[in-house]
Amino acid sequence: MSQADGEDWSTGLERTPNSNQGRNQFNETGGSHQAAQGHQTAALDHAGEGGEPGRADHDMDRIQSKLALWDADEQKVHAATKWPTPAESFQPSDRIYVMGLDLAGRYIAHTLAGCHTIPPVRFMLHTRSLYREWANSRRQVTMYRGNERIDRGRVIPEYLSLEQIENQSGSIIENLVVTLPPAHVVRVIGQIKHRLDHRSSICLINQALGVEEALIAAHFPDELRRPAFIQGHLTTSLTHTEDRFSIQEVRQGRLFLSLFTPHNPEPGERFRVKRHPPPERTIRHTHLLRLLTAMPGLHATGHSFPEFLQKKLPTVIFRTVADPLAALFNCRYEHLRQSRYARWLMDQLIGELARIVSLLPECRESPRFRQIDTVAWLRKEMDRRLMLKRSADSKMRAQFAWGWATDIEFLSGYFINRGRELHADVSTLESVMAAAKAKQALLAQELAGDIPFEEGASTDVAQYQQ
Repeated sequence: MSQADGEDWSTGLERTPNSNQGRNQFNETGGSHQAAQGHQTAALDHAGEGGEPGRADHDMDRIQSKLALWDADEQKVHAATKWPTPAESFQPSDRIYVMGLDLAGRYIAHTLAGCHTIPPVRFMLHTRSLYREWANSRRQVTMYRGNERIDRGRVIPEYLSLEQIENQSGSIIENLVVTLPPAHVVRVIGQIKHRLDHRSSICLINQALGVEEALIAAHFPDELRRPAFIQGHLTTSLTHTEDRFSIQEVRQGRLFLSLFTPHNPEPGERFRVKRHPPPERTIRHTHLLRLLTAMPGLHATGHSFPEFLQKKLPTVIFRTVADPLAALFNCRYEHLRQSRYARWLMDQLIGELARIVSLLPECRESPRFRQIDTVAWLRKEMDRRLMLKRSADSKMRAQFAWGWATDIEFLSGYFINRGRELHADVSTLESVMAAAKAKQALLAQELAGDIPFEEGASTDVAQYQQ
């Protein structure tokens, strides 16, 4: 980023004018070279006022040793950091791409198509058959709200052809909203990562956690070339219709958004690198968030991460507990409340999840967050949601039956990883996840051996999973 848009690429290390010769100042450690010099002067003054010379020499050696350690640490950080050169001025774009043909993707595309102050929304279709289906349809996205039918035609389809992926062609995508199932996000984003860089913003709307970390590890390890990530949680209740490009709104909700920042330093680093100004005060990181929150009918609001997690965690915890058990017991949600063994497992899982949530450093200081980390509150919330689901079926159970990929890595897997980092017990989470994966593998093997496919026939699995 250049100085034009007010973004500073400094990394939290305040450098003195003679930084190559002298000692630099570390903000993150809470100590500084000047403070150390003050301690050194105080020790000498104490010796001059009748203190023991040996004691003063000892204090001086200790201070100099500490300074040497600080210098060594700073040199390592400085050597490992790729200091960027000034980039071209950031020119914000209002063009928004939507990737995902699930209910949330259609709802977002329909809402954006109704705003005439931005360019027509770009709807990214991942198969040729979907592109043909759009071309042969009314070429619009429709939403039914009660007895009202709302058609929106300001939508431009964009087909991701195999040739484009192989040739890595296409312009930079500045604003991308992704509603794909988390199990497919890493693979699909990998096909267009050549169109994403530090000028891009990606909003991930799903009912899981840890997708951003997986994308960074797989495709964007370089922080200087990494897109800005926005986490999203949609509470609007939607259902399918007979038309693939239409939806039925059951209950209007909200879209909660929050800028994503990694929860810990990069591997091997002792210090968290900070940017000044912080991301929430820069145009590049907040432009897409500002667009979405200003969109009529989307009901989007921006939040700090603790506030956002407070909104999203109950849904993610419910899915982490109920979905794997429904798939393992091969039952609907209502039967989980009736089975003694299922209730015992749910209590064990809730206890481990409550402990992990209580230790999360991102939310430990938030008073509004503390109710979520209590076992009693989570147990009551689980019962309430199971009663609301009634005879509804778990999506994970259906995915098991069809041999499709599931989101378990971003449900149980996320909490297992965070629990290990925080030294919390995750034995039940690990056992349930291992059992679910084992059953999934067995069912997939049976499907591969029992179902004959004609030669040349193909099925677009991702199309039906959405």
